[in-house]
Amino acid sequence: SGINAQTVYTYSGVVKGSNGETIPGVNVYEEGTTNGTTSDINGTFELTSANPSTILTFSFVGFLPKQVEAKAGEKLDVVLDENVVALQEVMVIGYGTKKRSEITGAISKVEAKQLQSLPASNVDQAIQGRVAGVNVLPNSGSPGSSLKVRIRGTGTNGNSDPLYIVDGMRSGDISRIDPSDIESVEILKDAASAAIYGAEAANGVVMITTKSGKAGEGKINYNFQYGIQTPGKLTEVMDAEQWTTWINEANVGVTVPDNPAYNTNWMDEITSTAPMQKHYLSFSGGSDKSRYMVSGSYFNQDGIVAQDKSNYERLTLRFNSNHDIKPWLEVGNNFTYANTKREAVVEDDEFGSMIVDALAMDPTTPVNYPDGTLPDFGQAALDAGNTLLQDGSGNYYGLSQYVTGEVANPVAKISILQGETEQNNVFGNVYAKIKPVKGLTFTTRAGIDYTEEHYSDWYPTYWFSSERNNTTANTRDNVSTYYTWVWENFATYDMNFDKHNISLLAGTSAQSYKTSYLNTLSGPMFQEDDNFAQHGSVDIDGTLSGTKETKNLNSYFGRASYNYAGKYMLDVAIRADGSSLFAENNKWGYFPSVAGGWVISEEDFFNSGLIDFFKLRASWGQNGSLSNLGPDQFRSLITTAGIKYPKPGGGFYTGAEPELLANPELTWETSEQIDFGVDMRFFEGRLTFAADYFKKTTKDLLTPGSPPLSVGNSAPFVNAGDVENKGIELELGWRDGEGDFKYNIGANLTTLSNEVTYLNPLLERVSGATIGTGWTATYFEQGQPIWYFRGYETDGIFQNQAQIDQYIADNGLTGYSPVPGDPIVVNTNGDDVINEDDQTYIGDPHPDMLFGAYFNFIYKQWDLNLFLQGSVGNDILMAWNRTDRSTYNRPEFFFEDRWTGEGSTNDWFRADPSNPYAYNSDLMVFDGSYMRIKQIQLGYTFPNKVLNTINIDNLRLYVSLDDYFTFTSYPGMDVEAGSNNDNSQGIDRGVYPVPKKFMMGLQISL
Repeated sequence: SGINAQTVYTYSGVVKGSNGETIPGVNVYEEGTTNGTTSDINGTFELTSANPSTILTFSFVGFLPKQVEAKAGEKLDVVLDENVVALQEVMVIGYGTKKRSEITGAISKVEAKQLQSLPASNVDQAIQGRVAGVNVLPNSGSPGSSLKVRIRGTGTNGNSDPLYIVDGMRSGDISRIDPSDIESVEILKDAASAAIYGAEAANGVVMITTKSGKAGEGKINYNFQYGIQTPGKLTEVMDAEQWTTWINEANVGVTVPDNPAYNTNWMDEITSTAPMQKHYLSFSGGSDKSRYMVSGSYFNQDGIVAQDKSNYERLTLRFNSNHDIKPWLEVGNNFTYANTKREAVVEDDEFGSMIVDALAMDPTTPVNYPDGTLPDFGQAALDAGNTLLQDGSGNYYGLSQYVTGEVANPVAKISILQGETEQNNVFGNVYAKIKPVKGLTFTTRAGIDYTEEHYSDWYPTYWFSSERNNTTANTRDNVSTYYTWVWENFATYDMNFDKHNISLLAGTSAQSYKTSYLNTLSGPMFQEDDNFAQHGSVDIDGTLSGTKETKNLNSYFGRASYNYAGKYMLDVAIRADGSSLFAENNKWGYFPSVAGGWVISEEDFFNSGLIDFFKLRASWGQNGSLSNLGPDQFRSLITTAGIKYPKPGGGFYTGAEPELLANPELTWETSEQIDFGVDMRFFEGRLTFAADYFKKTTKDLLTPGSPPLSVGNSAPFVNAGDVENKGIELELGWRDGEGDFKYNIGANLTTLSNEVTYLNPLLERVSGATIGTGWTATYFEQGQPIWYFRGYETDGIFQNQAQIDQYIADNGLTGYSPVPGDPIVVNTNGDDVINEDDQTYIGDPHPDMLFGAYFNFIYKQWDLNLFLQGSVGNDILMAWNRTDRSTYNRPEFFFEDRWTGEGSTNDWFRADPSNPYAYNSDLMVFDGSYMRIKQIQLGYTFPNKVLNTINIDNLRLYVSLDDYFTFTSYPGMDVEAGSNNDNSQGIDRGVYPVPKKFMMGLQISL
């Protein structure tokens, strides 16, 4: 470096990222000179200088530059912070990668460090609220429960889940992937980005890349979490005194004595604090020729409801490696094995789920009877030979003489739960990349996704009432297997000349999915005990049933990308898919896309001191969906079910008929989407901004056919429905600070509009979810949001008989004979009768707006992270209040807010447990808007000068409050009311609440 001084000083050290891993290739130079060097494969550097002290500058692509005051002879430990908005950042796209600055579609990325310290059992939980345009809906707060991910709205009347791609391999279930194994998550939101996946990409694509080893010294990482979960807001139901008053006022045919002896809070009885923990250990490293990453994780979470019988346990093992066999040949693999076990209570069901048991059970019944005593009606049941359940002390569990049907003592029901689901899964792929000539890469990749699932349960004898009992102990075993193989071959060719860059991709894909299911139920059991809950220990007098199906897909795809001087970009893609789910002449679908970008800030005429980068994007494309199709839906199968003809002399012949009419014209659901976007950076990258407008129309949804009744057979499914989703996405971020204090804040916001724009004109509407014993509450109808809530519209409460008489006279009504205290029902169709034809739009579950925000602060060794998310404009339908069970308990506000006489209130009806005009109306629909603080986390990272003495690269401790604070006006259990049923989103049937968590964690790297 041209140093002429007699004394030469040496500066040396190591450069690491914030995750503790060393960084090779970092530029190190002395400030104000040309004297410099680069870090080696182990991240170490050495630099000589004529100065005894100096300022060294460190820079590397993807990281923020850093200046360090250095004294000769002192070994430096330099930590570079990642620049997540760096234009050179590489993002994963379908069958390849691309620099962020060259992206023409709408793609969002979640980094590994955003996933590390979240108490998330799966990836879906970890991305909730972090990305504009993506709504993550918990189906439940129970351990191991699944989630619904909706990218740019709900696009279909059936399954709207995105396609998951893990290391290039399709995955049907990502819950078995530990978030600590993940390097990044890219979400392909617009049709052009997702079009390379054609027939399966209509609902968007979530691409997950797992971690791989890096050349250099071996690394050991260990993460530990331990948390205490507590119930959040629980629905307050009537206590014994309130319930007694309410039931007696309602005059339901029973009289409950005043001053009840017991006042049981059933929700308190079935909920408790519950622990959760996670251990994660990984080993990685390698040489220039061969890299590896091996990891194992253990996750265990108890539930806050029925803790002893509500649990999720997962063990995962991962092995990723890649090897440069020759300069022209790379081979590698990404494999994981997962074992999961889950115990769960029945939920999301107004007919006897565990939560509904606790909500609806009368509070005058005790948990158990002391000293082995029984009330007279209980003793009578015992004397009649019925089996009454006892607790561990021999005391009989409480029985209700008022509440019957599906609802019974939830503590007693928990005691007899035995069911467990165990899964074993092998998932991954092997690949080879061949580079025969410069610019050309050929990849062949074969993958497998194999899952074996076993559900086992046994049911003892018990008696709660004449309607809720079991007289024969029996056992059930369900065995399912899911097997997918994929083989893909594709080639990419990159060429550069002058300022032109062209990238070409062409390939084929073949995949086959097979599943089988076997269900056995047998009894009576020889003895009611776990050891006898095997089919070899019972007198087999049971049932056997099962299913088996196969789906195949053959595909061809291609993409051409053009880039001129980093200013003008064009991407064109097409995929052709042939599916076994369609008739021979209708097997193939074609899914094209085009996207373009213009980096205005690269133009000579652009001169702004504030704007560093300014890009406009536009895209159009079509994607398909197969998720709502099953084998043989296009043809007519023969069934013998229920078809019998009398034989002469007695007996019956078995007949046969077509199960449903054939529809060989059945085809894909197709999503067509346009997107206009802008990406900007200001103030040397400190401020980032992105905005997108999208309009997505999903066409040819599957709806029931409408043949003439004279045909006599069931209708086939037909393609006769369209849904439109449109909205605006905004993302804003600010990163600043130097020295001891740094901070990073950001927010995202999405507006959503959902509407059914077409339905088979022979159908007025398609019915969806039924609530209770007779109310169809959700519908698919043109001009309305998908699966909107439909019921009676009310306009206050009748205060006196004169008002009722006037109401009837004004409308000439029949069919509704209200009394004071009943709701005023709007005669929406203007006829002379109040009936189900007057039901109308009363709400919908889709938010008008989604939002998320994060605030990250670092001061010396301390860091503080705050993250929140929420939604605005979605409705929740409280559906667990049954009208056919007059003595069930109700929410406390039913009592507090009820009409008690003229002038008392015009908002809530009198004590009445069965009026459909109250329970099947907008009175049960509530605003579901909320804001939840997902995390408040405080961490401490030990300084390098301390860690170097004990040979530790990184050590961080933290504590956090997760899901601890929720702000909402919804009076029910959990504002994120979910459901496993696609047509029941936003319906609260007694949902298992999301718990609050106090977490402690440790992250260590060696």
